[in-house]
Order: sequence, then structure tokens, then C-alpha cells
Amino acid sequence: MIKKDAKKQPHPTNLKNEILELQQRLVESLEREKRALADYQNLVKRNQEERVRFLQLANQGLIETLLNPLEHLSMAAKQIDDQGLNLVMRDFWQVLEEVGLEEIYPKGEKFNLETMEVVDKEGDGQTVAKVVKRGYRFNGLIIQHAKVIVK
Repeated sequence: MIKKDAKKQPHPTNLKNEILELQQRLVESLEREKRALADYQNLVKRNQEERVRFLQLANQGLIETLLNPLEHLSMAAKQIDDQGLNLVMRDFWQVLEEVGLEEIYPKGEKFNLETMEVVDKEGDGQTVAKVVKRGYRFNGLIIQHAKVIVK
């Protein structure tokens, strides 16, 4: 006797094909997930790098604004020769160096077009005889060329 409620059983070949198809879809989904995760990690890394670069540019603008007053203050400190002022200047320079400012003072060095600008020439030499105005590098980038006299 045949039951009326009996369900039709799928063929074993169809089940195997369906399993293979589902396995393939699972592999594809896992690959998409890996790519999406890698893209996300790259986005996070790029975003962090852009933030750091933005802060460096913002700091660079501030440092460039401070250079002229800093030069004037340095000249005044040399002329006055006050112990307290010299201490403040040392502390100020230390803070600026910690944030990435480097001074370019090339006296006695061979002229370098990348970091220096000639304002006068005494003879045919290529050695820096005098530094008229110091140069500065901020986080590895030249923000002010040293103005020099070469001999």
C-alpha cells in the first residue's frame, strides 16, 4: 500500500550536485569576505597615514610662521647673553627638535643646491664660508634653504 503523504525523495545525483554547488558558493563567499577585510584594513591604514600627514602639514605651517620670530629671538639672545634667556632658548629649540624641526647650518661644508641658496660668492670655490641665514628641515622636508656665502 502506498501512502498518500509520502514525499518524493530527491535523486542522489541531484543531492551531490547541490552539495558541490553549495560548497563552491561557500568558497566564493569566503574569498569575497577575505577581500573585503583586506580592503577595509587598507582603508584604515591609509586613513591613519592621511591623518598623520595632515597633522604634519598643520604643524609645518605653524613652524614656518615661527621661524622669523625665532631667528630674531636667537639674535637677541646672542647680543644680550642672559642666562635665563639662553635657558629658555635651549628649551624652545629642544621642543622644536622633538616635533621634527632640524636646523641647517652648513658652514665649512661643500655647497649643496638642495639645502642651500647662494647669496654671495667670494672666489671660485664651492665651500660655504659664511651662513647669512640658517635653513630648516621639518620632518625631512626642506622648509627654508640656508642662505650662504661661498668661497
